[in-house]
Amino acid sequence: MVAGVTAGLVTAGLLPWSTPSSVAAAKDTYAIEYVSFDDIAPPYLTLTQSWNALGKDDQDRVYIIWTSTRTDGREDAALFRYTHVTGKREFLGTFIDVATAQHNILDGEEIPKGHTRIIQVGRKMYMASQGFHDFKGSIDTLPNYRGAHLFSYDLDTGAFDDVSRTMPGGVLIKQQGIVALSYSPEHKMLVGLAHPLGDIVLYDVARKKLSKVVPGIPWQLNHVVSRELVVTRQGKIYTYRGPEDPALRKDRNEVWVYDLATGKMKKTGQWLTGGFWNGQAPTPDGNKIYLSTVSGQLYVLDTRKGTFASLGHFMDAADYSGPEKYRVLYLYGISLNAAGNGLVGLPIIAPTAGSGDAVTRMTSYSIERKTFTKQLDPAATVFTGSNHRDRAGNIYMASFEWDHACRLAILRPSSRPFPAPALRPLPGR
Repeated sequence: MVAGVTAGLVTAGLLPWSTPSSVAAAKDTYAIEYVSFDDIAPPYLTLTQSWNALGKDDQDRVYIIWTSTRTDGREDAALFRYTHVTGKREFLGTFIDVATAQHNILDGEEIPKGHTRIIQVGRKMYMASQGFHDFKGSIDTLPNYRGAHLFSYDLDTGAFDDVSRTMPGGVLIKQQGIVALSYSPEHKMLVGLAHPLGDIVLYDVARKKLSKVVPGIPWQLNHVVSRELVVTRQGKIYTYRGPEDPALRKDRNEVWVYDLATGKMKKTGQWLTGGFWNGQAPTPDGNKIYLSTVSGQLYVLDTRKGTFASLGHFMDAADYSGPEKYRVLYLYGISLNAAGNGLVGLPIIAPTAGSGDAVTRMTSYSIERKTFTKQLDPAATVFTGSNHRDRAGNIYMASFEWDHACRLAILRPSSRPFPAPALRPLPGR
């Protein structure tokens, strides 16, 4: 067995997805494997969390960024790579180390969160920094922060660069962080979502320069910027704000859209609930994009029509309507299965009645049957990351307890069922 990989430690069986075939399909089952990086991390780093900071290159190698604490007390973001076919694990560097080597860091500056997807454009993997933690309250201290860095990792040379070092002030955007990153191949633009103001940041990859910063949805207390930025093949960029607090899950918020062709930002007139967007999974043709909110509401965007439809809460009806009336506390990502006819997510759910404990519950959604089915409760608290799947059908997510037990989780398709682990209560957040 490869060092750092725990196979079969926690396993989960998914029920069959609905198929158009008249022949009964075999069970689509998964086993969860965990890959640890603690033993290859530098001794000056302690890995703590990862918030959707994953990516995959054209060779199916998986990249993950772990927020980490340095021995000098500063928080940093460390980049690792995992190759599933060989089991090879690599430490590639940290944001602070790269920025320091390229003389683009201030005394005492922290870069704690690589919060964005890691995106391949050409022969480089791009990622951006948040640079500081969430503003869930007042933003009075925003002027004290330097701003977001943009980094790239060259797949051919292994060069890890702070791309923003040549920009004004040495940052991609001043006094804000970047919490979501996407790419429009039609316009050759990296598209970033700035936090906390929700500005849209456009970076021209070919010209290697910041193209434009589009003012976002006006900031409002308790309606924080989404952790997702939705970019369609039609050149539309959708943004959304919402509450993180589960008690505010019923608040309604309007979706805005920016048109890359016309340069105009406007309201869509469509109002959604369930907290801000916190996961997305597009279909291969790009005609539909499934979106989950932090409070577990599932939506689908028809990219050709520009319309959103609610698909319900990401949990089994027996949990939602049962005696204890479970509700999603937090959902940090969804993934489309290899067949393209189902989604899987691992929400943290808790009862609103009775005395049950909060649990992390693997849940599937059948696109054809339009039903949610509870699966198993894995022995890990938090799973983050959306739609990182390789050609073999393996789905990759970050998995961790609060500030420890940081591992890459692999939902591996399997031909045989596995026993469910015992249920366990989750520690408080």
